[in-house]
Amino acid sequence: MLPSGRWPSFFSRVAARLQWDAKAIDLAPDARAWPELPDERRERLIALLAGFCVAEDAVAEHLAPFGDAANNSLVAWVLFLQRRDEQRHAMIFDRIVAEVLELPGDTKDERRDAARAHAPAGVVELFEERLPALAGELAAGRTGVDTGIGLYHMILEGIVLAAGQCALLADLDDGALPGVREGVERVERDERWHIGFGLRCLIEARPSPEVIDDVLASAQDAAGAWGDAVPREICEAVAPNCRRRLSVAKLLDPGAAAV
Repeated sequence: MLPSGRWPSFFSRVAARLQWDAKAIDLAPDARAWPELPDERRERLIALLAGFCVAEDAVAEHLAPFGDAANNSLVAWVLFLQRRDEQRHAMIFDRIVAEVLELPGDTKDERRDAARAHAPAGVVELFEERLPALAGELAAGRTGVDTGIGLYHMILEGIVLAAGQCALLADLDDGALPGVREGVERVERDERWHIGFGLRCLIEARPSPEVIDDVLASAQDAAGAWGDAVPREICEAVAPNCRRRLSVAKLLDPGAAAV
């Protein structure tokens, strides 16, 4: 159980300020520009965007048990707001794969199946195997919310999605796909408060050293889940962020060796 307090209200207000409409972003210029991009660039972008399509849809589906596991109505409310964000993220990436990449499928589920064939295997494993398994453990009461937040907020959002967002924003800095870039920028702003909220939850929960060790062990390889789609320099820049956040939050053993 997470302690009560006023801090969830802060994140609730942040979520309210960052609302946006995934249907309102204009992707028509992107659809026109897409066929003109070099093949190598399109291949790299397909891997990233398909990966986000799979990841965000999985998150929107499997975040629900986290609120119940928190056993705190205020924290559960903020997690509900976060899930609403993730549903919006799933919508914009579904639009991108449908309208820009033109992956086959008449429904969101069919397009996600098509995206899975292009997404990096490491991303698919984390979001379609590890995350659902953890959500099931939370729902059954066999693991604690601190373990769930450690994986979801610190690893999946804080490392994996952050690395993918950095790669996309760097690739799209030339304005070639303005609608896609706008969507990724808005998603990235949402994820910032999600990660901050997750870290605050861990501070309140005071997880065991074993939980923290598991998070750090996962963080070492998480950025590499994208394979060649994310440049090595981005992986190397993002990977240490988990340790930095936990250190700032005073959740690390001062004598623990840096990785």
